[in-house]
Amino acid sequence: MVITASPEEVGKALADASVEVLTEEELYSLLKMGGVRAYIGIEPSNVLHLGTLVACEPLIRLARAGFKTIYLLADVHGWLNDKGELDQLQEIAKKNQELLSKILRSRGVSEADVEFVLGSSYQFDTKYVMKMMHLAKLVTASEARKAMDTISKKDVMHRVGSEFYALMQCLDIGYLGVNVAVGGMDQRKIHVMAREYLRKLGYAKPVAIHTPIILGLDGRAKMSKSLDNAIFLDDDEDSVSRKIFQAFCPEHEMEGNPLTMLVRWVVFPWLGFFEAGGKTYQSFEEFAEDWRSGYLRAKILKEGLTEALSKIMRGIRSS
Repeated sequence: MVITASPEEVGKALADASVEVLTEEELYSLLKMGGVRAYIGIEPSNVLHLGTLVACEPLIRLARAGFKTIYLLADVHGWLNDKGELDQLQEIAKKNQELLSKILRSRGVSEADVEFVLGSSYQFDTKYVMKMMHLAKLVTASEARKAMDTISKKDVMHRVGSEFYALMQCLDIGYLGVNVAVGGMDQRKIHVMAREYLRKLGYAKPVAIHTPIILGLDGRAKMSKSLDNAIFLDDDEDSVSRKIFQAFCPEHEMEGNPLTMLVRWVVFPWLGFFEAGGKTYQSFEEFAEDWRSGYLRAKILKEGLTEALSKIMRGIRSS
């Protein structure tokens, strides 16, 4: 492992790619020691969408700085969450891994700094099950259920499998030997639970990095595979254009606007600029000023965003 950036540089890059770090002091301590091992868990239930790029951005930045990163293809979690049968989810996991590899290559991430792990490759092992039973003796059913409030499908959230899911996600952090957990803000309660209980199982207290939840194109709920409000990474350019031009986009508004979120959390991290209305914006703040003032209108924003996202997705497909 060759670290290619200072702790300060990496810390700033992670701050720009997240909305919360629990805690910044602990993260800087790990960065200074060069001992970061980070992971994210991804349910392989469908084609990946743009929200995946946002969730993976901290890992991409850590890997580019030379730190070890792990992508858990959480087939057992998806099975517990009623996303499909295990064999079906394992086939989807293979396709997700191929697409994730393209995403990482398109950002210049070295394969040496990345590991893909299938959940079922270890989560049925006796040692893992024993650890989970030990954790189950520590965590209350109420804690586990509350941790799943924003994760479980509605028809499974009151089943015991949902509580298993929470315990497993908590345990995975220690069992995989990672000390930094990355996920959306919907994962926060589970990460807090992991920070409280993993030490009692003999594991390190993990740092948690949280990314924003990207609104779906309808502006009502998070971008989701099951709500038909997402742009998928295998969408063709006509589909991207159609979805963007049909998307909810209140003029001059930043709050609750899925398209300005995509500019902030996808376009700038990937391209470093945004072009719209014949103007090139070098920072999100510069773009936001024109958007709020009314200088930039929704039609022009949608045209620029369609081109930017198409360019990003072309780069991923060709990697």
